[in-house]
Amino acid sequence: MTDFINQVAKNIGTDWAAILKAREQSDRVKQEVGQLIGAANPADTSVVIFGSLAREEWTAKSDLDWNLLIDGTADPDHLDVALSIESKLIDQGFVEPGPTGTFGRMAFSHEILHRIGGQEDTNQNITHRILLLLESWTAGKSEAYDRVLRQILNRYVSEDLGFQRNEPDKIPRFLLNDIVRYWRTMAVDFAYKKRERAGKGWAIRNAKLRMSRKLIFVSGLLVCFTNNRRDLKKVLASDEPTVEQMVSQLEKTLKASPLQILARATMEYDISAETQAKLFGAYNDFLVLIDEGDKREHLDQLREEDAHADSIFETVREIGNRFQSGLTKMFFEENENLNKFTKLYGVF
Repeated sequence: MTDFINQVAKNIGTDWAAILKAREQSDRVKQEVGQLIGAANPADTSVVIFGSLAREEWTAKSDLDWNLLIDGTADPDHLDVALSIESKLIDQGFVEPGPTGTFGRMAFSHEILHRIGGQEDTNQNITHRILLLLESWTAGKSEAYDRVLRQILNRYVSEDLGFQRNEPDKIPRFLLNDIVRYWRTMAVDFAYKKRERAGKGWAIRNAKLRMSRKLIFVSGLLVCFTNNRRDLKKVLASDEPTVEQMVSQLEKTLKASPLQILARATMEYDISAETQAKLFGAYNDFLVLIDEGDKREHLDQLREEDAHADSIFETVREIGNRFQSGLTKMFFEENENLNKFTKLYGVF
């Protein structure tokens, strides 16, 4: 797979040591987790990893978000498999997932696939679905994961008749709307968790919302924008791409990490070196910050009423503002097509 981050770094004559370090650490941890999980899970399941490890951004104190994805008939043994995975990971010293219960459990393909929208599409369900697309990696067998991912994309494309019409600027809007909905859900849930947990941990969640959570959303936007009908016809060399071809191309695009998707887009849309440096420099500084255990712990304990005079949180704000400034330049000012797509689909 092409390393677009490295290409961008070379083109502007710099490197981002923290991004490189996080990727190297992610490769090491993936090997460790892969060996730990092995191929022992049942054929109708996949162990899916989310979070910083899936994004190739592993740092000190990263927790390991995972689910046992089940795509088959009901089987009492599935719970035993999930408990065994949990035990192995804890014994190996991995930090457990957060307290919401979204990760570290069983997840079922029928709920993820069939409950897109409507009252039964819970926050947990939309999280499982969107992160399967934008932030996931499999340890061990991947057949169930591959099937579910393809079927989710097939729903988004096959039920989007506007996207299927032969009009050059059409994008997969059904998919985009769900990604936008997830981003807004994360933002609203941030406020909910701050209240529910009496402010504990709000600062580190704020930092993640400004950076890694926002990056997931940005990568989703770019996946939809770069897979517009005009570009799909060029890539697939077909005036009438089939649903199957469009699904395959989306699946291929989504195999890259969010940072790689962003780096590739900055090259394809001729984003300036100054803006590239601002985007990836800010993200590099974010990874430096959360890789320092004392600062991460400080943010985890920081009270909101003390944040205005806190130098570490001020650094978080500065990094977040710099990242946002780069995104504003990229999506609204430096490329006509991105500007058009963002206004037409991302705003209205």
